[in-house]
Amino acid sequence: MAPSRTSPVTIVVALVASWCYLETALAQAPPATNAGSVAPMTNAERLAVENAASSDARVRAIVGDGQLRIIMTSMEIDKAEAEAFLASESPTPPRRQVSIVLLNTQTNQAAHALVSSSDNRVISAGSISASDIPFVRGDADQALALAKADTGLRRAIGDTLDRYEFLESGSDARVPFAAQALPLRSTDPRDFCSVDRCLDLIFRSEFGFLSVRAHVNLTRRTVEVHGGGQHR
Repeated sequence: MAPSRTSPVTIVVALVASWCYLETALAQAPPATNAGSVAPMTNAERLAVENAASSDARVRAIVGDGQLRIIMTSMEIDKAEAEAFLASESPTPPRRQVSIVLLNTQTNQAAHALVSSSDNRVISAGSISASDIPFVRGDADQALALAKADTGLRRAIGDTLDRYEFLESGSDARVPFAAQALPLRSTDPRDFCSVDRCLDLIFRSEFGFLSVRAHVNLTRRTVEVHGGGQHR
């Protein structure tokens, strides 16, 4: 399928830091409530609640058939129950609930599920826009793989395209060929990126930033090359 033509009104969200930095910031974000700490989930607990959400009939009705991708899993507690427990007004610890965001990459439909961690029961499920789902490192890796497989981008950049990689957050290592991923969203309803999940890849060699960029549509698995290339 031919890639969409990106409108001039396409907005590139100004996240200039490396993609790894963004993902680390999201992973280290504090819980939604400060009314007490939340014990981290074990791998077994995480898998159980994610399986419960993935198999829930309400979630499936929203996202459709096919393999689901877990985008984000975070623990939450009831603020009122936590405050009552900390104030010794209630002997019962606050219930732990898990917020899960799921995406069906085949249908481009997404859902949010709230799961009780005590019995792996889905409390609620609702639809969310796929374009509003936060990107994670796996999305960036997929976009870079699609970009490296694109013949047009390879012609523009040259054989060094295979050497580009994402810089790890906090790393002091010198990366001569670095890639960065920026969320891409269009305001033009005729543009696929107004509803699809899209990333803009920029490239920095030892000589500075290249003028060529790659617009990657993860939903349709297409790549658009923009700008003139530096052949290195």
